[in-house]
Amino acid sequence: MTLIVILLVAAFLLAAKVAVFALIDRGARDAMLLSLARKQRWIAPQVIVVGDSLAACCAFAKLSWRPLGVLTLAKGGATLKDIGAQISRARGIAARYIIIDGGLNDILSYDAPPEQIEHDFRALLRHLDDGAQAIFTLMPHVADSAYSERIEAANRRMAALCAERGVAVLDLNPEVSTGGVRRPEMTNDGLHFSARANEAWIVAIRRMMA
Repeated sequence: MTLIVILLVAAFLLAAKVAVFALIDRGARDAMLLSLARKQRWIAPQVIVVGDSLAACCAFAKLSWRPLGVLTLAKGGATLKDIGAQISRARGIAARYIIIDGGLNDILSYDAPPEQIEHDFRALLRHLDDGAQAIFTLMPHVADSAYSERIEAANRRMAALCAERGVAVLDLNPEVSTGGVRRPEMTNDGLHFSARANEAWIVAIRRMMA
Protein backbone atom coordinates (compact mmCIF):
# COMPACT_ATOMS: atom_id res chain seq x y z
CA MET A 1 0.00 0.00 0.00
CA THR A 2 2.83 2.36 0.93
CA LEU A 3 4.54 1.69 -2.39
CA ILE A 4 1.36 2.55 -4.29
CA VAL A 5 1.01 5.84 -2.40
CA ILE A 6 4.64 6.72 -3.13
CA LEU A 7 4.18 5.97 -6.83
CA LEU A 8 1.00 8.06 -6.99
CA VAL A 9 2.69 11.00 -5.28
CA ALA A 10 5.69 10.72 -7.60
CA ALA A 11 3.41 10.64 -10.64
CA PHE A 12 1.52 13.70 -9.39
CA LEU A 13 4.72 15.65 -8.78
CA LEU A 14 6.03 14.73 -12.24
CA ALA A 15 2.78 15.81 -13.90
CA ALA A 16 2.81 19.07 -11.95
CA LYS A 17 6.41 19.72 -13.00
CA VAL A 18 5.55 19.13 -16.66
CA ALA A 19 2.50 21.41 -16.41
CA VAL A 20 4.51 24.23 -14.81
CA PHE A 21 7.27 23.84 -17.41
CA ALA A 22 4.70 24.04 -20.20
CA LEU A 23 3.29 27.23 -18.76
CA ILE A 24 6.71 28.84 -18.42
CA ASP A 25 8.47 27.63 -21.56
CA ARG A 26 6.84 28.98 -24.70
CA GLY A 27 8.17 26.23 -26.95
CA ALA A 28 6.78 23.50 -24.70
CA ARG A 29 3.47 25.32 -24.39
CA ASP A 30 3.13 25.70 -28.17
CA ALA A 31 4.05 22.05 -28.76
CA MET A 32 1.44 20.94 -26.23
CA LEU A 33 -1.27 23.10 -27.82
CA LEU A 34 -0.44 21.84 -31.33
CA SER A 35 -0.57 18.24 -30.13
CA LEU A 36 -3.93 18.76 -28.42
CA ALA A 37 -5.34 20.64 -31.43
CA ARG A 38 -4.60 17.67 -33.71
CA LYS A 39 -6.55 15.36 -31.40
CA GLN A 40 -9.32 17.73 -30.32
CA ARG A 41 -10.21 20.00 -33.25
CA TRP A 42 -12.56 22.13 -31.14
CA ILE A 43 -9.58 23.70 -29.34
CA ALA A 44 -7.58 24.34 -32.52
CA PRO A 45 -6.52 28.02 -32.86
CA GLN A 46 -8.49 30.04 -35.40
CA VAL A 47 -5.35 31.87 -36.52
CA ILE A 48 -1.72 30.73 -36.67
CA VAL A 49 0.98 33.38 -37.04
CA VAL A 50 4.41 32.54 -38.45
CA GLY A 51 7.27 34.87 -39.29
CA ASP A 52 10.08 36.93 -37.82
CA SER A 53 10.30 39.53 -35.06
CA LEU A 54 7.76 41.82 -36.74
CA ALA A 55 5.06 39.17 -36.33
CA ALA A 56 6.37 37.97 -32.97
CA CYS A 57 6.04 41.48 -31.50
CA CYS A 58 2.57 42.24 -32.86
CA ALA A 59 -0.50 41.67 -30.67
CA PHE A 60 -2.25 39.36 -33.11
CA ALA A 61 -4.23 37.85 -30.22
CA LYS A 62 -6.69 40.65 -30.99
CA LEU A 63 -7.70 38.77 -34.14
CA SER A 64 -9.77 36.29 -32.12
CA TRP A 65 -12.11 36.62 -29.17
CA ARG A 66 -11.41 33.03 -28.11
CA PRO A 67 -8.81 32.11 -25.48
CA LEU A 68 -5.95 30.48 -27.39
CA GLY A 69 -7.69 31.56 -30.59
CA VAL A 70 -4.40 32.83 -32.00
CA LEU A 71 -1.16 30.84 -31.85
CA THR A 72 2.03 32.74 -32.67
CA LEU A 73 4.97 30.60 -33.77
CA ALA A 74 6.91 33.58 -35.16
CA LYS A 75 10.36 34.23 -33.68
CA GLY A 76 12.88 37.02 -33.85
CA GLY A 77 15.69 36.49 -36.33
CA ALA A 78 13.76 33.95 -38.39
CA THR A 79 14.71 33.59 -42.06
CA LEU A 80 12.38 32.32 -44.77
CA LYS A 81 13.76 28.80 -44.23
CA ASP A 82 13.02 29.08 -40.51
CA ILE A 83 9.50 30.30 -41.24
CA GLY A 84 8.93 27.33 -43.52
CA ALA A 85 9.80 25.13 -40.53
CA GLN A 86 7.30 27.08 -38.40
CA ILE A 87 4.59 26.32 -40.95
CA SER A 88 5.54 22.64 -40.90
CA ARG A 89 4.97 22.59 -37.14
CA ALA A 90 1.39 23.74 -37.72
CA ARG A 91 0.52 21.27 -40.49
CA GLY A 92 -2.71 19.40 -39.89
CA ILE A 93 -4.16 22.08 -37.61
CA ALA A 94 -7.63 23.20 -38.67
CA ALA A 95 -6.96 26.94 -38.32
CA ARG A 96 -9.07 29.29 -40.42
CA TYR A 97 -6.11 31.48 -41.36
CA ILE A 98 -2.34 31.40 -41.34
CA ILE A 99 -0.66 34.80 -41.18
CA ILE A 100 2.85 34.96 -42.67
CA ASP A 101 5.58 37.58 -42.84
CA GLY A 102 9.28 37.31 -43.53
CA GLY A 103 12.25 38.09 -45.72
CA LEU A 104 13.83 41.07 -44.00
CA ASN A 105 16.32 38.96 -42.04
CA ASP A 106 17.38 37.23 -45.25
CA ILE A 107 18.23 40.60 -46.79
CA LEU A 108 19.50 42.57 -43.77
CA SER A 109 21.40 39.81 -41.98
CA TYR A 110 22.41 37.45 -44.78
CA ASP A 111 22.55 39.72 -47.82
CA ALA A 112 20.35 37.31 -49.80
CA PRO A 113 19.80 38.32 -53.46
CA PRO A 114 16.27 38.37 -54.92
CA GLU A 115 16.86 35.01 -56.61
CA GLN A 116 17.61 33.37 -53.24
CA ILE A 117 14.57 35.04 -51.68
CA GLU A 118 12.41 33.63 -54.47
CA HIS A 119 13.87 30.14 -54.06
CA ASP A 120 13.41 30.06 -50.29
CA PHE A 121 9.94 31.59 -50.43
CA ARG A 122 8.81 29.03 -53.00
CA ALA A 123 10.02 26.31 -50.62
CA LEU A 124 8.19 28.01 -47.73
CA LEU A 125 4.88 27.93 -49.59
CA ARG A 126 5.23 24.20 -50.16
CA HIS A 127 4.88 23.69 -46.40
CA LEU A 128 1.32 25.04 -46.42
CA ASP A 129 -1.53 22.56 -46.12
CA ASP A 130 -3.57 22.23 -49.31
CA GLY A 131 -6.47 24.66 -49.19
CA ALA A 132 -4.98 26.70 -46.33
CA GLN A 133 -6.23 30.31 -46.22
CA ALA A 134 -2.96 32.17 -45.95
CA ILE A 135 -2.23 35.89 -45.86
CA PHE A 136 1.32 37.01 -46.61
CA THR A 137 2.50 40.49 -45.66
CA LEU A 138 5.11 41.84 -48.05
CA MET A 139 8.33 43.14 -46.53
CA PRO A 140 7.94 46.69 -45.26
CA HIS A 141 10.56 49.26 -46.11
CA VAL A 142 13.06 50.09 -43.39
CA ALA A 143 14.47 53.47 -42.40
CA ASP A 144 17.61 52.95 -44.48
CA SER A 145 16.77 53.79 -48.10
CA ALA A 146 19.77 51.74 -49.30
CA TYR A 147 17.60 48.62 -48.94
CA SER A 148 14.50 49.95 -50.71
CA GLU A 149 15.18 48.62 -54.22
CA ARG A 150 16.17 45.16 -52.96
CA ILE A 151 13.08 44.93 -50.77
CA GLU A 152 10.82 45.96 -53.65
CA ALA A 153 12.48 43.50 -56.07
CA ALA A 154 12.07 40.64 -53.60
CA ASN A 155 8.48 41.66 -52.86
CA ARG A 156 7.58 41.49 -56.55
CA ARG A 157 8.92 37.95 -56.78
CA MET A 158 7.13 36.82 -53.61
CA ALA A 159 3.84 38.43 -54.67
CA ALA A 160 4.02 36.55 -57.98
CA LEU A 161 4.55 33.25 -56.16
CA CYS A 162 1.61 34.01 -53.86
CA ALA A 163 -0.59 34.59 -56.91
CA GLU A 164 0.41 31.19 -58.28
CA ARG A 165 -0.40 29.49 -54.97
CA GLY A 166 -3.59 31.43 -54.20
CA VAL A 167 -2.15 33.14 -51.14
CA ALA A 168 -3.58 36.56 -50.32
CA VAL A 169 -1.04 39.41 -50.28
CA LEU A 170 -1.02 42.40 -47.96
CA ASP A 171 1.14 45.42 -48.79
CA LEU A 172 1.50 47.73 -45.78
CA ASN A 173 4.07 49.99 -47.40
CA PRO A 174 1.54 52.62 -48.55
CA GLU A 175 0.58 53.03 -44.87
CA VAL A 176 3.95 52.75 -43.15
CA SER A 177 6.41 54.14 -45.69
CA THR A 178 6.96 57.13 -47.95
CA GLY A 179 9.26 57.07 -50.96
CA GLY A 180 10.66 53.66 -50.04
CA VAL A 181 11.54 54.70 -46.48
CA ARG A 182 9.73 53.78 -43.25
CA ARG A 183 8.00 56.78 -41.73
CA PRO A 184 9.41 57.82 -38.31
CA GLU A 185 6.11 57.29 -36.47
CA MET A 186 5.87 53.74 -37.84
CA THR A 187 9.08 52.43 -36.26
CA ASN A 188 10.96 52.52 -32.97
CA ASP A 189 14.37 51.62 -34.32
CA GLY A 190 14.24 51.89 -38.09
CA LEU A 191 13.37 48.22 -38.50
CA HIS A 192 10.63 47.05 -36.13
CA PHE A 193 7.08 48.36 -36.03
CA SER A 194 5.87 50.98 -33.59
CA ALA A 195 2.57 50.48 -31.77
CA ARG A 196 0.89 52.61 -34.43
CA ALA A 197 2.23 50.44 -37.26
CA ASN A 198 1.22 47.25 -35.43
CA GLU A 199 -2.31 48.56 -35.04
CA ALA A 200 -2.46 49.38 -38.77
CA TRP A 201 -1.28 45.83 -39.48
CA ILE A 202 -3.98 44.28 -37.31
CA VAL A 203 -6.69 46.44 -38.87
CA ALA A 204 -5.53 45.47 -42.37
CA ILE A 205 -5.49 41.76 -41.51
CA ARG A 206 -8.97 42.00 -39.98
CA ARG A 207 -10.21 43.64 -43.17
CA MET A 208 -8.82 40.80 -45.29
CA MET A 209 -10.23 38.15 -42.99
CA ALA A 210 -13.67 39.73 -43.15
